[in-house]
Amino acid sequence: MRAGIVALMVITIIFLHYLTFRGSAYHHAAFRILFYIPLILGAFWFGMKGSLTVCFGVVALYAPYLAENWNGLSVEEFERLMEGVLFVAIAVILGILVERERKKSQALLEANSLASVGKAVTEVAHDMKTPLMAIGGFVTQVARVLPGTDGNRRKLEIVVEETSRLENLVKSMLEFGRPVELQISRLNLNEVAQEIVELVRENAEKSGISLHEDFAQEPPLVLADRDKVKRVFLNLVNNAIQASPCGEKVSVRTFCETGEVVFQVTDKGCGIEPEHLESVFHPFFTTKKGGTGLGLGIAKKIVEAHRGEICFCRNRDKGVTFTAKLPAGKVDHSLKNGNIRETGEERKNGRPSHG
Repeated sequence: MRAGIVALMVITIIFLHYLTFRGSAYHHAAFRILFYIPLILGAFWFGMKGSLTVCFGVVALYAPYLAENWNGLSVEEFERLMEGVLFVAIAVILGILVERERKKSQALLEANSLASVGKAVTEVAHDMKTPLMAIGGFVTQVARVLPGTDGNRRKLEIVVEETSRLENLVKSMLEFGRPVELQISRLNLNEVAQEIVELVRENAEKSGISLHEDFAQEPPLVLADRDKVKRVFLNLVNNAIQASPCGEKVSVRTFCETGEVVFQVTDKGCGIEPEHLESVFHPFFTTKKGGTGLGLGIAKKIVEAHRGEICFCRNRDKGVTFTAKLPAGKVDHSLKNGNIRETGEERKNGRPSHG
């Protein structure tokens, strides 16, 4: 409907131009001004795509009229040409501004949505925590008094295992709902990445996965929470190992960009289905059996608390590359998603304490 309205307006204005005598200069000047109405509507309704479509549609339809009535480069014709250039420039600027506002609105909606989800998740997790602990404790006590030959003992052991899994889920839910508090210290990202590789190497070899390291030659330094950053990296590498089939390799890279240090993990798995691309970082979304769907959501929250960015892209051949970027050298202490607490090491170096 909206596209039809914009198209009808453009066609109507073009017909007014062609059906009005050339000598009616005032009419043609008014008609050219009217072109801005569908341009503005196209930009607001369809963003950059709509703005440019209307712009080039008008130019293509108006060009034959301009060529037919061209009388050389007179002052009047020059003004028309400059007006056309201005029309294109306004179309581009409108498209950029609308797209920027759309991204801001989308980010605000996502933040409000995550805040609501986090609040609900925290309330549910608190309600689940106590009964789960009671179930696990009582079942464990009953299982201990049963002889090893009793068939019911194995059933109770399964109940204990599943209860433990639910307790871990509740723990993740509570963590997802809480604000991130950072214990800041100076880190060499290469050292953290090397620790992660050593931690997962054994599991990777058991799965038939080889690990390829490509670390930055210059130490990529960053002020960050070591434990939380390490958790993010460990989650990304473990996900890559689990996604890759036997015989493939997982690449772990660190490198520096302008003002940023980057940790990157590439797998050779089956990739992410197109319909799942928008849901990867959403809470409780997972394609893994037994997964909680909170790992990447918490990782995103931690990285953004450092004023960083985490993203992914599908590889050309197969698999996915996840990239986590952190500000190089220092972090912005006016954090949006969490609080900073400095370690004793930072205080010794004369840095002010932040609450």
